[in-house]
Amino acid sequence: MVRAKKAKKPLSKGRLIVRRILRTIGLLALAALILFLILFGKTAFRLAFIYLSQGYDTVDIKLTAEQKIKDLDYMYDLACLQNPRKELFEQAYGISYEDVYKKYRDLVANSKTEYEFVGYMSCFIAELPGEHNNMDLPDYQMNAVDGGFQMIDLYGYKDVKDHICSYKEAFRDEVKKYADHKAIIFSYIEGKYIAYIPNGKEGYKTVDTYAGGELVKLNGKDPADMCFNVFERYTPRIDSKTKKCFRSNLIFNDKSGEKFEAEILMPDGKTVTAVIYDDPGFDIQLFDAKRIYPEPGEKPDGEQTPSSEEVFSENYVATSYKIEKDKDRKLVYINSLVCDAREGNRIAQDIQAAIDEVDADTIILDLRQNGGGTSSFANKQLLPVLFSHDVEFAPKVVGKYNKQTREFNNTFNKLFFKGSKIEKKDGYFYYAEDFSVKGEAKKNYKIYVLTSHRTFSTADIIAALCKEYDGATLVGTNTGGEGIGGAPVNCILPESRLGFIYVPTVSVKYPEDGISGIEPDIFAERTVKEMFTQQELSKKGEDISSYESRKNWDNVLIKVLGIIDGEKTGK
Repeated sequence: MVRAKKAKKPLSKGRLIVRRILRTIGLLALAALILFLILFGKTAFRLAFIYLSQGYDTVDIKLTAEQKIKDLDYMYDLACLQNPRKELFEQAYGISYEDVYKKYRDLVANSKTEYEFVGYMSCFIAELPGEHNNMDLPDYQMNAVDGGFQMIDLYGYKDVKDHICSYKEAFRDEVKKYADHKAIIFSYIEGKYIAYIPNGKEGYKTVDTYAGGELVKLNGKDPADMCFNVFERYTPRIDSKTKKCFRSNLIFNDKSGEKFEAEILMPDGKTVTAVIYDDPGFDIQLFDAKRIYPEPGEKPDGEQTPSSEEVFSENYVATSYKIEKDKDRKLVYINSLVCDAREGNRIAQDIQAAIDEVDADTIILDLRQNGGGTSSFANKQLLPVLFSHDVEFAPKVVGKYNKQTREFNNTFNKLFFKGSKIEKKDGYFYYAEDFSVKGEAKKNYKIYVLTSHRTFSTADIIAALCKEYDGATLVGTNTGGEGIGGAPVNCILPESRLGFIYVPTVSVKYPEDGISGIEPDIFAERTVKEMFTQQELSKKGEDISSYESRKNWDNVLIKVLGIIDGEKTGK
């Protein structure tokens, strides 16, 4: 007997809707995959293949003088001559970058080793327009793999990996040459260069003889007039008070390089004379050697950064920010050191919890040591919990249109700056970065933002947004800038195959941001007295970064607390 086929039961209306939604999601996912493969598939596969391949082929990294000059010219052309910042910086600094180029052309052409060549190139790009400017040191994993999408197309070639890895091995012995050198570091504080006071935890050797002394003469000249006569990887800045150029630090050593005679005014009032040396190769060893050549059993510094899994785990303890409460003042103090998007939601939750606990009406946001990070941290994660109303902020930037910026716009910009329309006119391109904030705060808090010349990049964006916000006051010194003037571009030098970074754009409406930073509403700066106080407290084992400790010695915080107390008492 043949059984009749059972008729299919028609799907319910709800199931049909679900099926259609799933089908739509599947089609969208497929479209996204195709788009990704078009944009990144080829280069992403190439990078993954090269990174996973074992080892590298050693190549000849010896450069001729002509090759070195070719690399220098390539860097100079992109980072300076084709940069709309050039004229602004020359006017502000009172120099000609042609003269800077001529100086380094001779140094680069006559450099005796490739390590010396990299040292000079690192210092040269630091003198060009932009604090983001940086020469990538030869570490393939750090530069290519940890660098994100911007780096894929640059480092996804075998010859680049071979060159970078070959440089890294060749430089190992060069770095060791400086192992017994001692550092003499002068930090810029209160318009003076003060000899760094070592705390014994630096990880490098220092000359302690001049600790706390003021550098008053360098080869018989005022150090303020020697800003471009030293080899530094710290970009020159403008002191908003003196209107002169300065470097955050001047780094010398006791053994090798260009010889300088220094006059140092000691804390006891006596002036001593010292012979010190300026060597860009020593600077690389001092700050970067451990990142590239960690001690046995140590991880490179880049690997100390917690993973996303660690950040989002319940047991994670944040180290990039500290939130403290002042119940008497109904105040929350936030000390933010970086703008890490992985921590953004967590910091917002922690801030809200602290606000609720003390029923806060005042917020102090300390950005003085914040060197930046991800821009979405500023307007999408941190500030919505602090702002009670929306802030519209979409500054337009302009840059020279060339091969490097075209590749940047066609990949990174389109993918991450969604909705940004790129306009091209007369060889330049224009686009707006939307940093607008949607305010979600429960009430209208009084916000004080503490700034310094170390408030930089994304932290500068936070300062700019707070400057636009009605309820915020900036206290401190001008920021380091470069938050609202575009994003860095990565490049590979044609001969050495080493990389460098620069910012090719400047803000149309706020061009001064890249030069002098954002001006505070109330000027207050760190003092030399503070530095000595910090040293003494640190020796006693006190946590000098804490709010309670800062209330006793931190000049800027003390000034803000005085304003807050005065407002509450009506004085």
